[in-house]
Amino acid sequence: MNWFVRDFNIRACRLVKKFQFENAANVTLIYGPRGVGKSALLHYLYQKNQSENGLVITDALAFARQYAYAAQERKLKQFRERYRTTRLLLIDDLQCLSGKAKTIEELHYTYEYINNNGGKLVVTCESDRLDLGFLGERLASRFLSGVAIPIEHPQEFELKAFLEEYVHQRRLFIAKSVLSMVSERIDNLADAVKTIEDYIKFAELHEDELSLACFHAYWYEKERKMLKAPDPMNIIRNVAQTMGTSVEDLQSASRKKTINEVREMAIYTVRNLCHISFPAIARYFNRNHNSIILSYQKMQDKLVKDKELIKIYQSVLNCFDHEETIE
Repeated sequence: MNWFVRDFNIRACRLVKKFQFENAANVTLIYGPRGVGKSALLHYLYQKNQSENGLVITDALAFARQYAYAAQERKLKQFRERYRTTRLLLIDDLQCLSGKAKTIEELHYTYEYINNNGGKLVVTCESDRLDLGFLGERLASRFLSGVAIPIEHPQEFELKAFLEEYVHQRRLFIAKSVLSMVSERIDNLADAVKTIEDYIKFAELHEDELSLACFHAYWYEKERKMLKAPDPMNIIRNVAQTMGTSVEDLQSASRKKTINEVREMAIYTVRNLCHISFPAIARYFNRNHNSIILSYQKMQDKLVKDKELIKIYQSVLNCFDHEETIE
């Protein structure tokens, strides 16, 4: 297995490398933050077992789309034959099923069929901590009865070692001081690789060498663009600053009226500018999606009549590159 193995991912790498169907748990769950190699490990497992019959790999969103299409077109029989008769089912990005009650119920029955016929599941989930509450009590308890393997954020020295190996394999000549700066600023493998690739493009565009000075110029431009991007955390920070509170307050359990209103504004703006689901927004505020929906509706109602809030909202919008406007 050609893979970067260190303390942060060693258990998951060993599990995948030594995976044996006969000895595997009914469900194996690999979880951790984004960009640390969960999907790559799952695809490696698929390649390693490709000669086996009854092997299927998919991701949660594809499973949900295929189920919805099958239900609409009355092709559930074919859909279920594909998934319920598998010997080994691999599912990536389980967290994408949050809020999809019917798909979760279908996955529950899929699991039961596979399990009763001696099959196994290996799934990945993007989450810093093991929390499968979005699956509902029944399916979550079944998945948690298997084996759960975490992948942590790589430490700075691990990320630097990964980058050194990455540039060496690609025969790139990048100053080690640049790799050190990237590992100080980035906390996962995927973003570190993208940063290096974008830095190389920046250097080529400006006909510059891959030096530390060039990296500083690249990073300055990157930060300038990032601050203008309608990213959820950018929006939350901007709303907090504009309305005189802190990000920590917005993500806390506080229910003070003043904090609640700022939180409502942040939720409303994130929803309108980022167009992400309420369950996805809920993760930024450490709340359930029902409370996020309620907060969104409250701010929507307030903006109909509160001129001061309208001014604040417009001020926040003006900070980002966006298409959202208000009358």
